[in-house]
Order: sequence, then structure tokens, then C-alpha cells
Amino acid sequence: MQRRQHPRVRLRMPARLRWSAPLGQRTEQCETVNASRGGLLVVCSKAPGTDHSLWVTFPFDVEASGQQPEMPARVVRSEGSAQDADRGWRVAVQFERDVPARFSGNGQGSGRGKKNGSWSNIALPIRVRPRYVPWHEEAMTMEVSPEKVKFVTHREYAFGEHLLVSFDARSDAPWSGDDEWEGEVSGIEMDASSDLVTVTVRKRRT
Repeated sequence: MQRRQHPRVRLRMPARLRWSAPLGQRTEQCETVNASRGGLLVVCSKAPGTDHSLWVTFPFDVEASGQQPEMPARVVRSEGSAQDADRGWRVAVQFERDVPARFSGNGQGSGRGKKNGSWSNIALPIRVRPRYVPWHEEAMTMEVSPEKVKFVTHREYAFGEHLLVSFDARSDAPWSGDDEWEGEVSGIEMDASSDLVTVTVRKRRT
């Protein structure tokens, strides 16, 4: 008999997947087949491949005007075919950490990890660009605090490089409220299992 860390329940609810691709971020609205505190099985028309990192909004409210919490996750199984559009892709995703109880069913959780005035483990959309480049990159944060932000990207940035960072105007992250903040790259981490890079940017004081 197969034993799982968390029991699964059959549940049909909307969910949204967001993942980084070489040419920018992609999003896909899906429907769950079953769910647990550890992950989801969803049906989508498009999906990333196995072992790809992504962010999941669940439950996803299509009519919500504000930002909704996004959980870091990883694809553990992806079945389907581009030619089988009617059937779609069945994608199993595993959360990088367990879904807090406040996410289970009502979607009212904030998803913010505030502790002693500092922020951490926040998955939020972010726009990043070098100071003299007019085009920004869309990325996702891993951690956010009043002093620095850590995000995942496919692009290469140099240690000490100055970047302009902005959040959605509706975000309540510590850096939101102005159009762009200037920061300096203070950390670069390579992912040995993929082409993703984790970049830490420290806010520059003016």
C-alpha cells in the first residue's frame, strides 16, 4: 500500500501556475484533481517539465483585483501531449514547504512571513533591470526584507552591479510604494540542477 506524507482529497478548484522561462515568465490557469498540504495534481493546457521550479496560487480567484499568495513548488510529474489538447496535461506539483492551514480552502491567508519586523520567504512578482537598460525582466522573489531582496532569474548579473527593482503597486512588500528602487547585487547562487540563478540585491540608500 502506498503511503503518503499528507493525505490527498479529491478537489476541483482553480489554481494558477507561474514559472520562469528563458524569454520571460509564463502563467497558466489550471484545475485541481486532488490536493494535499504537500502538493497538487492539476490539469492544464500548458505546463513546464518535470523538476521545474514554479509558483502556485491555490485557490486562485479569477476575479480578485489584488495580489494573491503564491507558494514555491516543483513539478514532480508531468503527463500529456501537445497534440492532445482536449485531455490537457496532468501535472503533479510538490510544495517546497507545507501549505499553512490559512491557505486550506478559503484563500484568505496573506502568505507573508513577517517575524520581528523582518520579512522572509515571500513569493512575489518583481521587475528588475540594469540602470541603463530600458527593458525590465519579470522574476519572482524568494525572500524580501526592508534591506534586501532575493529573486530567481534566468539572466546573468554581475556582483556589485546596480539594478532597478520595482514591485506591483498593489503589493504590501517593504520595497513597494515607489516606481523603482536602486539596489546593488550582493549575492549570486547557481542552481546545479537547472539554469536558474538566485540573485540577492541590497537596497542602496540615497
